[in-house]
Amino acid sequence: MYIFNNLFLGVGTALLGLALPGLINMTSVSMSLSRGLRGGLYYSLGGATTIFFQALIGVAFAGYLSKHLEVFTSLRKIAILIFLILSIVFFYQALYPKVKEGSKRTGTSYLVGMAIAALNILNVPFYFTSGTFLQTTGWVKLTMPFGSFFVVGVAVGAFLGLSAYAYFAQYIDRRAQYFVRNLNYFLSGLFLVLAIVQVIQVYQ
Repeated sequence: MYIFNNLFLGVGTALLGLALPGLINMTSVSMSLSRGLRGGLYYSLGGATTIFFQALIGVAFAGYLSKHLEVFTSLRKIAILIFLILSIVFFYQALYPKVKEGSKRTGTSYLVGMAIAALNILNVPFYFTSGTFLQTTGWVKLTMPFGSFFVVGVAVGAFLGLSAYAYFAQYIDRRAQYFVRNLNYFLSGLFLVLAIVQVIQVYQ
């Protein structure tokens, strides 16, 4: 029972984490548009690989993090700086767009996916918090070997979610050119809002 629950809820947790537009999933859209669906899928696989290890860390150190809540505050303070930098970077790119030829090297797309996912330092506390909540409700069991099934489920869910964004990018390319042209403005505003939310939560 726990094996199925861990896999299913791991997938659901990852999909929930990717539901709102963010750096990793919106980059999947851009990657698919510039390098084709295959490049977007390789990017999704790279992102899922990094998320697998982030979820593994979150589950493995659940006990430690629960006793050292100051770690969450530190992560949020770091996230504020990163979100502000990303907001400025995307705003600059929107003001001064550069036309680039899309690369067809799928291996590069995979590494980009790993790197972009690694930038989201909040993935570890997210999967720790989600896993801990599910465990306290009795829906999952995070002790090994059951915890490994939850992590595998997260990786599968991350790949499915990112692949959906990559596939949906083809629709965006055909039906919503305005959205594509203003993607950097959207991302800039998104990260500015995220930074403000983090400031309020940390310093209120």
